[in-house]
Amino acid sequence: MKLAMFQVDTPFGPAARFGVVELDGGPADTIASSRRGAGRIIDVNAAFAGREAERGYAEPSLRADAFCPADLQAYAILHDTDLSLVEEALDWARHNADAPGPRGEQVTRALGSVRLLPPISRVPVLRDFAAFEDHLERTFSKMGISIPPAWYERPTAFKGNPTTMFGHDSVVPWPRYTSRLDYELEIAAVIGRPGKDIPRTSAAGHILGYTLLNDFSARDAQRGEMQCSTGPYKGKDFAWGLGPWIVTPDEFGDPSTLRMAVRVDGEVWAESTPGPMQWTFEEAVSYTSQDERLTVGEVLGSGTVNGGCGFEIDRWIRPGATVELEADRIGVLRHRVAQPAGEPVAWRRSA
Repeated sequence: MKLAMFQVDTPFGPAARFGVVELDGGPADTIASSRRGAGRIIDVNAAFAGREAERGYAEPSLRADAFCPADLQAYAILHDTDLSLVEEALDWARHNADAPGPRGEQVTRALGSVRLLPPISRVPVLRDFAAFEDHLERTFSKMGISIPPAWYERPTAFKGNPTTMFGHDSVVPWPRYTSRLDYELEIAAVIGRPGKDIPRTSAAGHILGYTLLNDFSARDAQRGEMQCSTGPYKGKDFAWGLGPWIVTPDEFGDPSTLRMAVRVDGEVWAESTPGPMQWTFEEAVSYTSQDERLTVGEVLGSGTVNGGCGFEIDRWIRPGATVELEADRIGVLRHRVAQPAGEPVAWRRSA
């Protein structure tokens, strides 16, 4: 199941809605259908309300708002990773393809007619790990350093800015302070069930699903920050791409076998099958939850997959570029890069 947030226009302005995406074609066509926007999206809240009206409830929309809200994160807060109500709503929508919701809502829309939003609108904490040894070896060697022994001892992550999430087909900023803008091809797990001190053996049950993560990076700013041993800051926090939707674990399967690629202005810049992770998502969930509570909507990035950034191949995206991350079993996450706007902020103290 592909869980999405999308935007519709209403008499009161744009509104965000929770939907399930059904692409045209079969599993082998996921990337192509996603790129074209070929498929449909079912409004889960409206479909659930339609089902409740059919069952004779006097206030079906109120029941839908209470039990099956129009926000994916709110739904998970109520139901954890249990999607049985979503499945009931989908069943009603499939059997009532042209029927509106009780308020006259359009239940099913063409995927290409809606604007997709980040699937989690209020990410509480964003953590980005470093799970792929080949990527670290290549990038660290270019910087003249080695992988530290601690990386082999425990999962390690840095925290990014969770307020700068950009969904599919949106425009990401070009920071005024960089001339070396980079993409990073990553997978991310999204927490659907809160927990603390989660055993590794049960950590998978806390994952709502998986999505694509683009860790946009200002490499020239990042280089100086890393020398201070504090981790990235302005080099990362201006933009994160998340989406296009969340794929549930039953459809996602083993992340090591994904066929992934990066396209810039339609040209393939990288292709990768990630291979084994030094630290699996389950291990990352378990380790992070030690003496710390994970909450619904938290994002755990895998770190860049092997070959998945321009720094590795010394190719740099330019203002106005279109950057696409793709993975079979997920789809395509596309962003357009804005032009720089003005001069850098004069942050230094005057003499």
